[in-house]
Amino acid sequence: MAASKFPSSSKTAATHFEATCAKISAFYFDLDNTLIPTRAGDSKAIRKLADVLESQYQFNKDDAAQATQNFLKAFRRCPDNSQTSLDSWRTHLWRESLPTRHKHLAEQIYPQWLRLRYRYLAVPPDYVQLLLRMRQAGYALALITNGPSNAQWEKVAKLHVRGYFDCVLVSSDLPWEKPHPEIFYAACNFLNVKPHECAMIGDKLETDIKGGHLAQLGLTFWTPLSSSSSAAQSLEDVEYRPHVKLGSLLEIYKYFPRLNAVVPPDTPTSLRRRGSQMSGGVTGSGSSSSSSNTNSSGSCEPCAGTSHHHHHQQRHHHQWVYRRGGSLPAMDCSNSEAENSCDSFL
Repeated sequence: MAASKFPSSSKTAATHFEATCAKISAFYFDLDNTLIPTRAGDSKAIRKLADVLESQYQFNKDDAAQATQNFLKAFRRCPDNSQTSLDSWRTHLWRESLPTRHKHLAEQIYPQWLRLRYRYLAVPPDYVQLLLRMRQAGYALALITNGPSNAQWEKVAKLHVRGYFDCVLVSSDLPWEKPHPEIFYAACNFLNVKPHECAMIGDKLETDIKGGHLAQLGLTFWTPLSSSSSAAQSLEDVEYRPHVKLGSLLEIYKYFPRLNAVVPPDTPTSLRRRGSQMSGGVTGSGSSSSSSNTNSSGSCEPCAGTSHHHHHQQRHHHQWVYRRGGSLPAMDCSNSEAENSCDSFL
């Protein structure tokens, strides 16, 4: 099922597409460069930090630019190391990236970068409004992200996105990553929905869109990272094509009219507070850990206190715990849309 499964006649295809949209009961979101502007946000944070290095630490302009770019390249190449903490690894990367005479500042510079990073990675308010409307309209929501566990759960925690979703899956906690269909089936299982009732929204053809097709989801929506990229201009040579290419995530409104007919009852503040109270994995009894340690692994987790969807009452039949390591097979994250893990120091 490589290309669109809709009939060739434009009128018939449109009718079939509308019918498929009407059957959708769950949305699966990618995280990086779909829900949050990871690549652009990281670039903005680094540029801002270069100014801080000049004004606060007396770097000259060239040294500030070189150090910040060195860090960004190293961080994107190897953002996580499972043998140490995120803080230790990133401080190490900063120390390696700074000029010799400034290496002693790594411990001071790292937390400033971290604060700037999450300032620029914030979920746009319009996207928050979309998620709230989806919940109020009765759709189930899952977040499915590839990448190392600690780094991805840190984003979920610091950006307070957990409260918007019924289920959060991080590939490194599981035996599979996108595009493997089983990671999509895991979400279907937990949400008690069929694959054809789900729509995948993501920025990567080779993981989000291909995975949606392999899992036989009802619809796939592609949000290309750059509208000017060659891939965004033509899909002729793409094996697994999206059903819809979105110029903006907000274009999803025009395909699901009922989203415009609801007024979200929850404020972003209340959902953020709700999400910040949850961490860790799901227990067999349906309770979640109260630990706030973002390094703990987890999988699908119920959104505490929510009852917007009838399937919430059935969730105890579908809950499980996945722990990082143990008997799970080693994950190859070279395919991840977000971040790879480096398991040895440079």
